[in-house]
Amino acid sequence: MSFVQLDNVNIHYQQQGSGDTAIIFIHGNFGSWRHWLPCLNDLPSNYIAYAPELRGCGDTQATDDGYNIETMADDILQFANRLNIDAFHLVGHSLGGAVAQELASLAGNRIITLTLVAPAPAEGMPSLQKISTKESPFSARNIWQFFDNIGLRKKIHRASFKKTMPSLRNNKAYLEMIVEDALKMDIKAFDGFLKTLKAWNGIRHLTGFQFPVLIMHGQLDSVIPLQPLKNMQQRISDCQFHTFTNIGHSPPLESPGTFNRLLFAFLKGTHRIPSDISTQPIVKIGIIKSITTKLKSIFKKTS
Repeated sequence: MSFVQLDNVNIHYQQQGSGDTAIIFIHGNFGSWRHWLPCLNDLPSNYIAYAPELRGCGDTQATDDGYNIETMADDILQFANRLNIDAFHLVGHSLGGAVAQELASLAGNRIITLTLVAPAPAEGMPSLQKISTKESPFSARNIWQFFDNIGLRKKIHRASFKKTMPSLRNNKAYLEMIVEDALKMDIKAFDGFLKTLKAWNGIRHLTGFQFPVLIMHGQLDSVIPLQPLKNMQQRISDCQFHTFTNIGHSPPLESPGTFNRLLFAFLKGTHRIPSDISTQPIVKIGIIKSITTKLKSIFKKTS
């Protein structure tokens, strides 16, 4: 296991490859470096990849504070500085997409390309405003603690991931991997991430991005809505957009082959990325249709 000590946090990271061109991958909420495992395993020989874990996640230190997007962006910038990573491609998923946007605004002269995978939208996430972060018996933090105390958190994570990443339902290995990663996230990170996602707005950053940007989104994503990401595309001078059909919130895990092919083509800069492509999810469409037909038959018999 590899660690780097920053000013205020000890960061765990995974490194892959030995090429000359660096890529930094930033995972999302409830995640770890392993969310990028299929991508790292398919890394072309000309790249060297780094997948740091955000504070309070995976094996990175759980600090008392610092769980806001701005501080975590500074963490990643310090990480790059400590490892002497000068210029790099930057890839962020979900919450990590917001951290990547913030980092790109801090160190735009070092960013080669920016890839945002189902990112927290720059205009914010109004849907989170109804979730209480105030200190009360029904705050998100206390509910988390309650479920943890009665041993339900693992089941809740598994059910949540099946809903938000539907193509993982038939891939038990990946599903159980990300459930275990979610269980490792510290309660302070859970609370801090929710608060920062409710408060953060990065609209002001977008017009300053002077490097190629690719936004990726899953057609079945129930976490991040499509329109705010399209709004982001309109504000960025050089921005491509790709929609994965039949895929949810995590294209790198749900459709790794297609995701890797599109990502590395974009990083190489050889051609434009198609706006959408018919991907082959882990859950076969034929199976879904068969189940739907059977359910309709049952409903008819009981009605």
